[in-house]
Amino acid sequence: MAALGKTVRQIRKNKGLTLMDVADDQLTASFLSKFERGLADMSTNRFLHLLDRIFTTPEEFFYIHNGTPTEKKGSKDGYYSRTAMLDRLFGNYLSLDSPADIQQTLTDLTRREKAAAAQYKAAPTLLNVLHWRIQQVMRQMITRLEQQRPLTSLNNTGQYSAEAQNYLYNVSDWGEFELYVFTLFSLDMPVADERRLFKVAVKRSKKYSTFPGAPRLRFDMIFNQLFLEMNRQAYPVVGDYLDQYKAALTAEPNAEHEISYRFIRAWWLYRTGQRDAAATVGQSAIQLATALRMTKLAQDVQDELTQVATHAPAEDYKFFRQIIE
Repeated sequence: MAALGKTVRQIRKNKGLTLMDVADDQLTASFLSKFERGLADMSTNRFLHLLDRIFTTPEEFFYIHNGTPTEKKGSKDGYYSRTAMLDRLFGNYLSLDSPADIQQTLTDLTRREKAAAAQYKAAPTLLNVLHWRIQQVMRQMITRLEQQRPLTSLNNTGQYSAEAQNYLYNVSDWGEFELYVFTLFSLDMPVADERRLFKVAVKRSKKYSTFPGAPRLRFDMIFNQLFLEMNRQAYPVVGDYLDQYKAALTAEPNAEHEISYRFIRAWWLYRTGQRDAAATVGQSAIQLATALRMTKLAQDVQDELTQVATHAPAEDYKFFRQIIE
């Protein structure tokens, strides 16, 4: 904990607190001085108590300790460990903005898949097998996109997600890592397994509504599932998940996800033959986004619902997306 002590000292001095200001019946000034210099250790409970004494949350402490986004260029949200974790699991960003990007991405994924396979062969760890398999899942998805086919279906075999499924089924209490593993591999999982694990994901992600670093994680999980099911054309299931989305938003309102809920509901209404209701709900989504000055989101909703209203369900893959942040 020597490095942690150095950060404690940095925060304490920044706030103008002396050792005596921080000391109490649990932490003496002498002990604090030793801890800050790396000469003493402490239990987790005492460390959390110390953070309380210097008026610092655990998230803020590790944000400072691990480095700001300027210092840690891989971090975009101040949670460097999450960014690094996703980079290790998934790899670098993939661009799909144009046909040329898709071709280049396929080339890059082929290279990444070979490198990941070699890495797994040399060191067959959990992280290495998941990293290898996700390159295969992404290559399959991008190939379908290039061929103008839906990115997922009701006939998934789980060819590339068996290890991920086995891992998730054997973790009793999911954390953020498991939620992201589920999201990344859900495209490839057999539908029955994917839906079963989705129930676990929603239940486990609920606790993150109180985490400043991931307050929308439960909403993201439901959003992602709805996009999967709409692209599978599993409309009866979508109706149930929309009710779940609405209930979550009623309990904990969120403006951006409220717009997403209305968009997906309008999309679903179009696909179930309820065009008048779809137009009304869709317009309410556009109006809400416009009122909140989310002009790009309002335009995206309008463009995509126009696409839905004028094209067959087989074309819905063109605006498929999943939220991972």
